[in-house]
Amino acid sequence: MIDSSRSAQRAVIPFLRTEWEHASQIYRRTKEVYGEQCLARCTIYRWCQRYEAGRVNIKDLPEAHVVTNNATISAVYELIRENRRITIREIAGELLISKGTVHHIIHKSLGYGKVCAQWVPKHLSENQKIARMGVCLTQQFLH
Repeated sequence: MIDSSRSAQRAVIPFLRTEWEHASQIYRRTKEVYGEQCLARCTIYRWCQRYEAGRVNIKDLPEAHVVTNNATISAVYELIRENRRITIREIAGELLISKGTVHHIIHKSLGYGKVCAQWVPKHLSENQKIARMGVCLTQQFLH
């Protein structure tokens, strides 16, 4: 029985690259050997590019963890309070942090979403709910 795991198939790719096989040939050969368990064509192409770029490890790289602290969250919150139309890129440039970290803070920590190019809380406060209910109950809303 052949080991058809992803890592086993990834190990075959650099071997075949040393024999100057093109990515399409590598896909064809792995498809013959692994059949339905074969990696997708685009995955094989991507791994060929990674090996050509100098990658030697066949394992997936660990995903980056977003590290935030209360000071950074507060700084992002203040920037949004000052200008509701500020972009993630502008916040990242202002605070010198990555766009991914800013995105995480805005959406996960602060619970904001973008509506009509403005950052707004995803959940309404009790006062906002009462105000909306009052508008809905008036006849003016229906005309």
